[in-house]
Amino acid sequence: MEVQNAAGGSLARQGSGSVGAQAEYDLHTRNNGFNTGRAGQGFVLNWDDRSLSSIGIPGRIGRFQRGMFSIGEGDDGLSGFTDRKDFNAYLSVQPFAQVKNKWLSGLTFEYGSWFCNADNRAQSNGCDRYRIHDHGDGGRQTLFDTGSGSISDGLHRAHGPGIVYNVGPYTLRAMGSFQRSEDRGETRGRKKGQNFLIGHDLFLWSPKGFLTGSATTANSILVGTHFERVDMSVGCNGSTGTPCSATGIGGHITQFHRNRIMLREWDLWYFIAPRMSVGGSVLWYDASNLRNGRNQAAHNLGICDTPHTGNTTGCRNGIGGDWVDVMLNWRYTF
Repeated sequence: MEVQNAAGGSLARQGSGSVGAQAEYDLHTRNNGFNTGRAGQGFVLNWDDRSLSSIGIPGRIGRFQRGMFSIGEGDDGLSGFTDRKDFNAYLSVQPFAQVKNKWLSGLTFEYGSWFCNADNRAQSNGCDRYRIHDHGDGGRQTLFDTGSGSISDGLHRAHGPGIVYNVGPYTLRAMGSFQRSEDRGETRGRKKGQNFLIGHDLFLWSPKGFLTGSATTANSILVGTHFERVDMSVGCNGSTGTPCSATGIGGHITQFHRNRIMLREWDLWYFIAPRMSVGGSVLWYDASNLRNGRNQAAHNLGICDTPHTGNTTGCRNGIGGDWVDVMLNWRYTF
């Protein structure tokens, strides 16, 4: 079953995957429940590559998709049996694809939506928490987490508009995403998250010359950079409104109930064969709050200089900080 990522379509995967220089997913949509394919049974309708010339638009529909799913909506390898259905919708349009003008033909608009029906009767659910991890290849740090089962009964919505502009060797990508939950019944505190991302890719060189190349041309050199910001929050407060300790969530929400995470990334890739490349990435993170318990982000990243917690040990609740990850990778897209 092939399903577009509902939060921004293919943009949530940083463009075309084999071409995009940057990390494959953005921080927000990489961690929402739909992203890892949690539907085990359902129906999908795809309508691909349809011309719009009959209605006077010199472009085409890249893809229109509708999906409905049921059993198997829990975490990876789990099933949540419920009679409620989840839905997704995705649309990509290239309004000038049939115009013979390189400055216009490479424009694409995308929009994706996911509607998940959280069911308290089910033992697991693909939309039962809000969570952000970093992009580490292994041992990923948890930067924000409302905890398993923290989203109660009702409709969970994730939406994502995006735009891609391609001209010659250059590609611009921009996207936003946001999610909200009805969250009625057992938990308290309004939970929400949103993200925006702007990325650039440029083929510097190939055997055809400077400012040429592609993912299918061996010996091409690709550089890229992007910036993104994620904001997550739970509607609680230690002194006014709903106390964070009364939300029923627990965990690090008692340390901090909102987080702002920014990521700046730089990449360099060399294509040793069609769709096979080697390269490196530098990722610079900045988070306004970090979990400070043992084996949690603030200690693991060296933001706190002591293995203990508490204000008297120099590791206060909600301490923030920045750090840099450097990764060397080999990738091959079939």
